[in-house]
Amino acid sequence: MKNCLVLTGMLAAATAMAATPTAENPFYIRQANSANSGNHATGDIVVWGVQNVQPPAGSSYVYGVSGICPNGKTCDAFATDPDWVKQRLFERDWTLLPHQYYASTVYNAEQTGARLLLLSASSGFPRANTSFIWTPTLGDVGAMPFVQSMSINGAGLTPTISWTLPASTPNGIDQMRIRVQDASHPVTVEARFGAATSFQQSDLIWQSPALGSTSFTLPAGVLSFGTSYAISIDLSHTRADGTVASRSSSYFDFTPINPATLPGNVSNIALPTLQPVPTSSGALAGPVYGFHVDNVGPDHITFIDPVVATGFSYATGAGDPNFKAVQVASNVGDGLYEVWTWNAGAWQLSAGGVAAGASFDFVAHGFAGGVDRFQIRGIEASANVNAFDVTGFVTGLSFVAPGSFTGTMQAITTAVPEPAPYALWLAGAAALLVGWRRQT
Repeated sequence: MKNCLVLTGMLAAATAMAATPTAENPFYIRQANSANSGNHATGDIVVWGVQNVQPPAGSSYVYGVSGICPNGKTCDAFATDPDWVKQRLFERDWTLLPHQYYASTVYNAEQTGARLLLLSASSGFPRANTSFIWTPTLGDVGAMPFVQSMSINGAGLTPTISWTLPASTPNGIDQMRIRVQDASHPVTVEARFGAATSFQQSDLIWQSPALGSTSFTLPAGVLSFGTSYAISIDLSHTRADGTVASRSSSYFDFTPINPATLPGNVSNIALPTLQPVPTSSGALAGPVYGFHVDNVGPDHITFIDPVVATGFSYATGAGDPNFKAVQVASNVGDGLYEVWTWNAGAWQLSAGGVAAGASFDFVAHGFAGGVDRFQIRGIEASANVNAFDVTGFVTGLSFVAPGSFTGTMQAITTAVPEPAPYALWLAGAAALLVGWRRQT
């Protein structure tokens, strides 16, 4: 590589004497984000940047731009060689990671070398006043899968979160963490290089230490009543130096609620990984919540909880026992709901005016073998049930026979998608609450 100043180490600057910004800990990560309400890009992406960027004395802002030389090419001067793939950097002032400058894009196997970051107090990036920083290389690291499922025990301020690891990963899991973002008090992310652009994201306020087991209790002081949070389970593959090379973040919204407001039989909430799917009209509907819950059956009620939802669709997975009955535990809006079943290729109303806390037994209403899918409708939009929030809408399910539940649940927003196998008990906008109750 020619005509480019290459610097290494935690801090980098163009010269020792020039007034240049300082920064530390450059990063380059292959990132997989599940569907989320925090305004984070979803899918298989890459994210890169540097932490704790500080302007030189006498300046109040730092401009940032980045570039990468595609694999197999030889790039010359950054300012003039068209082979450089350039992208401006955004400043994100998270509580936990202040003054982070970063960018992201869709993963491209032809762009896996180190990225060059330019930081300057001048938008013209004069060489003498610009810091040149290299990120690590990405290499051929694979995409980290999401957790299979996640459950939460306790709807208050110190819930215990547990999760099931993926069956396999391309490079192994070297690190697990829980991260908490404040969705009620977002931060403004902005870039001033070129046309000024800004948007909001939830604020990263806390992360756990590296975890050695798949269960963790959030300590007191992290969560507060009256605030909504986006909680992620992060699985990472790290480089030899300990920096993250590949990571998946499985997001679930959580609004702490007083346990006294839920039925006493609700003791555990199983949270799914969220995946938005297109409706038949091509618009995004509510996220689909997939589950992996063992030991369901006719003698237990399993509570699950999955944008404002006006209803939810449930379906079983392949080999799962059919649904026997459903009970809505949450009392939202007017507290009256509709139960819809699938018959002859169309949804039909099976019961209206079902009150919160009441059960609807499919077997007792003519479905001798139970049902493999159904919908709960009738939630008023004014109730503001968040389809991503694990505590937003709790429902309970029982099954016609013992077995496992591996189905899914999808929030109904503006359009109802074609039926697909859905899940057991629903308990929020984006979570699966699993509670057990012996039926008499």
